[in-house]
Amino acid sequence: MSENQNFLIGIIGSGPIGLECGLHALKHGYQFIIFESGDDIANNVRLWSHVQLFTPLNMNVSLLGKNLLKEEQDINAFLTGGEYIEHYLRHVSCLLQPNIRLHHRVISIGRFHTNRFIILVENKQSSCEEYFIVDCVIDASGTYSNPNFVGPSYLPAINERALQNKLQSPITYLIPHCNYEQVAGKRIVLIGKGYSAATSAVFLAKVKEAYPKTQLYWIIKQSIDHLPYCINPEDPLIQRRELVASANQIYANKNIFNEIYDKAAVTKFTLSTYSSTVDITIDSPHPTILNNIDYVIANTGSQPDRSLYANLNVQECYRTKGPIALAVKLLSSSSADCLKQTSHGTNSMLTTEKNFFIVGNKSYGKQTNFILQIGFEQVNDIFKLINEQC
Repeated sequence: MSENQNFLIGIIGSGPIGLECGLHALKHGYQFIIFESGDDIANNVRLWSHVQLFTPLNMNVSLLGKNLLKEEQDINAFLTGGEYIEHYLRHVSCLLQPNIRLHHRVISIGRFHTNRFIILVENKQSSCEEYFIVDCVIDASGTYSNPNFVGPSYLPAINERALQNKLQSPITYLIPHCNYEQVAGKRIVLIGKGYSAATSAVFLAKVKEAYPKTQLYWIIKQSIDHLPYCINPEDPLIQRRELVASANQIYANKNIFNEIYDKAAVTKFTLSTYSSTVDITIDSPHPTILNNIDYVIANTGSQPDRSLYANLNVQECYRTKGPIALAVKLLSSSSADCLKQTSHGTNSMLTTEKNFFIVGNKSYGKQTNFILQIGFEQVNDIFKLINEQC
């Protein structure tokens, strides 16, 4: 038996990057377990399964994975998240199936003796907890399932946490995906200004067009002088360029959103005693309260859940909340174009905890310019580091 076969790797997450880690582990002959909290692979991707990617499929497959695509698959197609799962990630996962543990949520990671890790995992099907002892941990859990709160400085607004726990909660942190009839004639608040908020704004504009009695409100933290989104006419990602252009048109059209509040923050949700609606207190140059809101769409971004490795000695960047070595490289990079990024090499993937790696979107912390191509390169760099010591 080779030394590699005695080296067990725990991989957290079965999204594109977690599965890529599995492919590399398989290629190099390592033992590995992929922990997935959902009931199927790529649980985070499923949360935006209806949303089309900005990039074509050929930018979202790895060198190891592309041979698993069907011959008839158009590699230049722009897939939705759901299509990406079924046309690519599903094929990868089939190869790794014996090593994937669905319904297994990683709760915490610690050191076991001197050179191994102990992982506390909850089996969500049986409600039982179990320890796993591994030689290496790769955290590819992403950030999408850990959305930012909507309050000032991303603190929870008053009663926001209670609102989250309410049965049939009126607040969602996802891009809406429902029939127009479900929200027709309702009072709806959109919070945020990123690409997710732009996508939600386009959806809401279509609802308003079909059902003019629907009342829409948009809350934006930043101060807006003219339009909320900057358009780069040379943006090579046509879908992204078209999205921000549409969102700007919606913002400028006074007949779509009943009111738009910029330089504003939600400070309080007041739950109704007699209905499922909420009142929203807004702190802005013109403070106000929006009454009887039926739905709140909070697209305020996300950030890493760092509680998983709170018991490890991982040095983080105070600005990005990502691992320090990579953060230094990212913050010193002169390119603002996500497509012109390059991997920063093996040393950038090292953390201050030996054999613990953070990869993919989570490795970027609060930075928002991560792309999958970089993630695939990161995985390659990590396995170079692992191979050097095994």
